[in-house]
Amino acid sequence: MTEAGGGGTVLWPLEAEVMAVLWEAGAPASVREVADRLNAGRAAPLAYTTVMTVLSRLAGTGILVREPCGRGFVYTPAVADTAEIAVRGVQAEFGDAALARFVDRVEMDSALRARLRKLMGAR
Repeated sequence: MTEAGGGGTVLWPLEAEVMAVLWEAGAPASVREVADRLNAGRAAPLAYTTVMTVLSRLAGTGILVREPCGRGFVYTPAVADTAEIAVRGVQAEFGDAALARFVDRVEMDSALRARLRKLMGAR
């Protein structure tokens, strides 16, 4: 992953593809399963080891959960979407100050406050 201008974390293109495959799968997936899905329709297939490295790195950052399965591992997203990844990055970099600024902004903006209430009610 790379750091964006404001300190938020963003995914590299291949990381984003891997996450899209795992979010779509809706179940734990092995390196082989992810590689097969990524390579479907791809002119130049990715190497198994490339996919394994990306999955390992994402697991190391806490974006994926890695669990033993047979002789290998399966991977499951630990985050719901790219927005959650960005929020985690901002929170990690700025801690409680980021949350305090968000609360300040919500308190000053009635439209934003209404949107937040609507979102919270949808949970």
